[in-house]
Amino acid sequence: MDTDIPAERAHHVVGLGEGTDVGAIGLGIYTRMTGADTKGAYSLFEYVAPPGLGGPPTHVHTREDELFICVRNKVVVELDGEDYVLSLGDSLLTPRGTPHRFYNPFDEETRIIAIVSPPGLEKYYQELSELPPGPRDMTLVGQIMTRHGLELRK
Repeated sequence: MDTDIPAERAHHVVGLGEGTDVGAIGLGIYTRMTGADTKGAYSLFEYVAPPGLGGPPTHVHTREDELFICVRNKVVVELDGEDYVLSLGDSLLTPRGTPHRFYNPFDEETRIIAIVSPPGLEKYYQELSELPPGPRDMTLVGQIMTRHGLELRK
């Protein structure tokens, strides 16, 4: 794991909507900090979900915990079969091994900050973003998920 942070990146501000856009599945995904930026402690993402977005399918992270913090409007997080509506400032931990998904059934865009520990999910998002445009080949997506310790659930 690369933990050497260039001096110019050791202290920096990343604003809402900034970072590397690796959007996939109709969702804006901004990698705001990687494991390299945090000396291997965590990754930081911003998810931008347009109104009515169904979001990612129910899935499980086998390697990392994901902490959601709603920073604009509200979002529904389904965690282990139970729905939680997060409003501005609310947070919810999705522990590794727990089926979850999030979606935006509301009329306004929502934004979620996700702290992922340990880091590495940025590599999954990068690989997803490199898929060709158009309808997703779910067999290929499933292979990418498996490589990165994620599992689809029904």
